[in-house]
Formats: sequence, structure tokens, C-alpha cells
Amino acid sequence: MATATVHTPAPILVVQAVREHQLGHLEAAAELYARALQIDPAEPDALNLLGTLHLQSGDLAAAVPFSAKAVLVDPRSASAFNNLGLIFKQAGQTAAAADCYQKAIRIDGQFADAHNNLGVILKAEGHLLRAIDCYRRALDIDPTLGEAFNNLANAYQEIGELNEAVEAYLQAAERMPDSDTVHFNVGLLLNRQGRYDDALVHLRRALEINPNRADAEHLVAALEGRTTRTAPPDYIRKLFDDYAPRFEAHLVGELGCRIYLDMVRLINQHRGQRRFSRSLDLGCGTGLAGAAARDFVDELVGVDISEKMLRQAEVKGVYDSLQAAEIHSYLEQNEDPLDLVMASDVFIYIGALDTMISLLAARMTDGGFLSFSVEAEVPSASWILRASGRFGHGDAYISALMEENGFRVLDKLSTDLRSDRGKPIPGVIYLAQKRAA
Repeated sequence: MATATVHTPAPILVVQAVREHQLGHLEAAAELYARALQIDPAEPDALNLLGTLHLQSGDLAAAVPFSAKAVLVDPRSASAFNNLGLIFKQAGQTAAAADCYQKAIRIDGQFADAHNNLGVILKAEGHLLRAIDCYRRALDIDPTLGEAFNNLANAYQEIGELNEAVEAYLQAAERMPDSDTVHFNVGLLLNRQGRYDDALVHLRRALEINPNRADAEHLVAALEGRTTRTAPPDYIRKLFDDYAPRFEAHLVGELGCRIYLDMVRLINQHRGQRRFSRSLDLGCGTGLAGAAARDFVDELVGVDISEKMLRQAEVKGVYDSLQAAEIHSYLEQNEDPLDLVMASDVFIYIGALDTMISLLAARMTDGGFLSFSVEAEVPSASWILRASGRFGHGDAYISALMEENGFRVLDKLSTDLRSDRGKPIPGVIYLAQKRAA
């Protein structure tokens, strides 16, 4: 007599899959979800959770058919719409993502993750106050949601509410103690506020969690009084990507920065009626120096590591070309001759300037002008990494570099570059000219 085959029902397989999923056994979970769908191709939880699993694994293409079908099979599943929103977001379809999150919220107004995810979309689109409302709503529902605290802190920082940002970051760190990103975020902001001891605790923790964090290593070195050769490119990129939306209002309005105007004034004092054929604005930021110099240059190229800063510069319409690149790499790959180079508030993130000046000297025409600013250090010093994460440079070091690379210092202006927590930061703006070979 034949023995009947007993099939495990699809809902039971889903329960087993969820258990494996929660334990991190993703292959076993995927197999169980797939078996459940073989039995019942419309099993909503299996569709939704298998889509989630593929999303967690970084396989966006594999996630799409399961998550898309999940919302068709069960249009009252807030979780399914939220997951589909995550897929759309990763695919760059932010409007579709926002629509999915909003549908999830309409189905379940107490779905904290959907509120948080909608806030992420709103923040990316520049709707900071609406994003903050979303994060707050998520935290009203689920005060344990560390990611929402971190997102809230990012938004607060972007609108300049730094004390609120610190508090939110600390709440995030308490709920996500093993997140190097959260510890770095709060450490970076505490450092900016001059709370160095508190900053060091979190930055060391970020480095302990992730020893490969060059940005944390840089700031730990700064706070421990050790000098390095340069700031890591990723650190500078993040710093200015975060700073971009309020850069000019803060730098010019609150910190009283006029470096770009003093630099152009110094150039004007020595150029006479001369125009420059091809000019490079290194670390151009939002284009303050470029706008001030546009009247006496024929072709103006801006280079910056932060794409968000470049988007602000593009609006000014003063550059013939804007390039997103690390400046050493740009100079190594681009050999077009230059007769004017400006670097306003750039070399403060590079300690050892030897390679930079050598690269510039190789690309500048005879008689070309080079103007740059540095934070002033004692004259006999070479470079020193300060607690701020920026470098100070000594005049003897700068003067020697100019001489070694065929430049003659035409002029230098000692001035306060900006204020930092109410105290002026003394600096020097140099103007040098390339000697004929």
C-alpha cells in the first residue's frame, strides 16, 4: 500500500523561515520562503519577506518581483508597501518610494519605520522641517528606533540646530551602541562645538567598532595631539556634503569669512590690467571665489570633492566647467596649462603640501599666479594638525616650498580667516608667481 506524501503547509514553512531569517541564516530562510511559494504562489508573508531578504542581501533585482507581487496580493499590508518603498529608493525612484511609504502610513498610522523612511526622502529633497516632523512622529510611536534619532540629528544639524542635533545623536548612540556611524556623527559634532573630551570618547568608540574608519582616525589623532600628513578624502567629502545647504549663510554670515574677497583683492593689486586665460579654483565650494574673480578670467574651472557643494556653485553660473574630484587626483590627471590658481580655505585640510605645490608648479605657465590661504602656525613650524581637524602651517615651510618649486612670493596678507566659537582664526593669504624656467 502506497504511503501518502505529507506536505508542510505554506504558513508553517513561513514561520520556520522567519526563525532562520531572524537568526541570520539567510540561505536557509530563502529556501524555506521559496518552498512556501511553491505550495502557495500567493502566500503574502513569503512574498514580502523574501523580497526583504533579497533587499538585505543587496540584491535589488531579485527583491523587485517578490515585493511588487506582495502589494498586489495583499494591498492592506503596510510592511509590503514599506519594503517596496525601500526598493524604489535604492533604485533612485524617490517619488515612487515616497508614495509607497505614504500608503503604508495610511494603512497603519503607527508604522514607525514608514514615517522614518518618508522623512529620509523628504530630507533628501530639501524639505527639512517636514522630515523632522516625520522623524519625531516615528519616535513618538517607537522611542527605541535609533536610526530615527540619527536621522533627526542629521536634519537638525543641517538647519543649524546643533544642540538639538547633539542630543539626538546621543540618544541614537544609546540605542545603537555598536554603530560606528552614529558614534562618528556625534563625535564630529561634539568636536566642532569644542567639547573635545566628549568627542574623543565617541570617536575612539567608532574606531574600535570599525578600525578602517580613516575619518575617525584622523580626528582621534587631532584630539590626541598627533600630526598626520593630510585629512582623508572621505572625511572632507562628508564634512562638506553635510555643510553644503547652509555653507554660505554660516561661513559668511555667522563666521564672518571674507577670505575669497581678500584673495581676489590681493590678486587685483598685482595683476594690473592683466586677464587670465585659464584659471582653476581648487576646492571651489559654492563658488564664492569664482564669482569674485570671474571678471578678469576667460575660462574658469572649479574643482571640489563635494558634489553637493558643486550643485550650489552651479546655480551661480560663473564656471565654464565644474569637476567633482579629489584635488590631487585632478591635478595628476589633467595637464592643461594654468595661469591662475586660487585655493581659498583648502590647504587647511592638507598638512604636507609638498606634492600639491609640485603638481601645481608643473601645470602653471611662466608668470602664472598662485594664491592660497593657510591657518597661521608659529613661523618655524612646518605643519601641525589641530584639535579642529584642520592644519596650521608655518611661514618658513611655505616660503621654502615656493622657492623649491620655482615660485616667487609677491605678497602675503595676515588676516583673521574666520571666527570659531567666537574666537578669530588667524591666517595668511599668499600670492606667488611662477618664475620663468
